[in-house]
Amino acid sequence: MSTTNKINHPLLSVSNLSWYAGNSQILSDISFQVPVGSFTGMLGPNGAGKSSLLRCLYRYISPANGQIKFNNQDIRSLSNQEFARNVAVVLQHTPQQFNLSVFDVVALGLIPHKTMFSNNSKDDLALIKTAIEQVGLSDKTQVDFETLSGGEKQRVMIARAIVQRPQLLLMDEPTSHLDVKYQIQIMELAKSLGITIIASFHDINLASALCDQLLVLKKGSLQAVGQPKEVITEVMLSNVFDVCTKVSQHPQHHAPHVTYFYGYNSSDRAANQGDDK
Repeated sequence: MSTTNKINHPLLSVSNLSWYAGNSQILSDISFQVPVGSFTGMLGPNGAGKSSLLRCLYRYISPANGQIKFNNQDIRSLSNQEFARNVAVVLQHTPQQFNLSVFDVVALGLIPHKTMFSNNSKDDLALIKTAIEQVGLSDKTQVDFETLSGGEKQRVMIARAIVQRPQLLLMDEPTSHLDVKYQIQIMELAKSLGITIIASFHDINLASALCDQLLVLKKGSLQAVGQPKEVITEVMLSNVFDVCTKVSQHPQHHAPHVTYFYGYNSSDRAANQGDDK
């Protein structure tokens, strides 16, 4: 499906969303659409509002103003079970799962689809097994979840999301504490699922390589929305992240690739950015 066709059929629409923490405005008048089947990345410096926006999307907090529609329905109108059937969440910090094996944690993804006290069917067990195989942890099926490495735990969380069978997967900086290899592995795994994804990133180059669409936030306001080649520019990086950069084309995937300069004071950086225009 082409990007143009996807954009004509948004799975998620956010209109004029604002949110306050006490008297402080954290999110201000944010509007965007998320195409069906797309991978949308969320960028911004610390404190930009990325996590707050994601929390609004998975209904952990309620916006003060604006509307969020999922499949053209206000998300507040969906029952908890209906919402859980359609939206899965993978967070930066994996939840503690005391005394649960990898298999048991992945099986929790079935809860939105089951009635109380119902047993897992053969199809359910096959789905769990397949999801664990997809994330490359077949040899860890009966291992205690708490003994896994950070990268392994995140793969288990993605397997749980696979079993949940959502239309939308929300990921809040799930790779920020992982080694580079696992950052790439986790995000490529998520992309391979073929479902709609919104994920926040610290690594701009990783977001550029994998995402169809980027949202850029600064101080709670949306600064840019578009494809990586439209959004990732030296001017944007200077204005939003206050860094001096050179943006070129990656030799493998041809998306924008950011090279950072070091040792500049503010006046030098401003002068350098002026030379690059």
